[in-house]
Amino acid sequence: MWMGTASRSGKLDESVSAQRLSSSAAPASRRRPQRLSTAVADELLRRIVSGEYAVGTQLPPEPLLVEEFEVSRPVAREAVKSLETAGLVSIRQGEGTVVRARKEWSILDQRVLRVALTYSVGHRLVDDAIDLRVELERSLVAEAAEKLTDGDFSGMIDRLRVMDSATDFTELQRADLAFHQVYRERAGNELKSSIARLLVENMPLPERFTRDPRAMYDVANKQHWEIYQALLEGRTDDAIDAIARHVRESWTWRPHEQPRTDEPR
Repeated sequence: MWMGTASRSGKLDESVSAQRLSSSAAPASRRRPQRLSTAVADELLRRIVSGEYAVGTQLPPEPLLVEEFEVSRPVAREAVKSLETAGLVSIRQGEGTVVRARKEWSILDQRVLRVALTYSVGHRLVDDAIDLRVELERSLVAEAAEKLTDGDFSGMIDRLRVMDSATDFTELQRADLAFHQVYRERAGNELKSSIARLLVENMPLPERFTRDPRAMYDVANKQHWEIYQALLEGRTDDAIDAIARHVRESWTWRPHEQPRTDEPR
């Protein structure tokens, strides 16, 4: 029996169970209530990515999914169909639902990326994500440097001041995301900006970051100020170097591994 939260009728409570399913792969500030089929799909996705359901093996048939998750057949069917759309499984007539090879997954599907990054131990995905974000941010800073307006710099200052003083994790994270979004939008490259944001929003955060966000931002925001100051003074090369250093020092950790206590975010 799946240990989700059940209502008096014995069916899963959608708002509670769906949030629990996604809690291991997304920080608190990013969790939102989900449809029940999405919650079931996310749990199946977790099992696939973590290797619990190996490549080439079959998912439990629909009746067993209905029983385990205490959902209706249409909900179970919709959940499996969403996995097929994301390239994780193939539904074969007479053979059931089979897990596809990792190379066939739609890795830029937001749910797939989030869970894959969380369970990437033994794979190069996290390293590739770091390298990709570094290159994207470097390029976006370079493209934005000569276009930034007084209003842009004013907006960056506002976010920097929040990150200098706030103690609430959600407030700090919002200011952080907004700071980087200023130069991304000014660069005018929607594709690069969207991919960079996708990576940031789906890279799982280490526990230490949510446990003591003020201490982490005391380090991270010094790097933000370096980026801002270099852009303000027209030192584009220095700004490019600063953003690359910031990304690498922020993301040099691995999911499910114990980070060093002195490692900056």
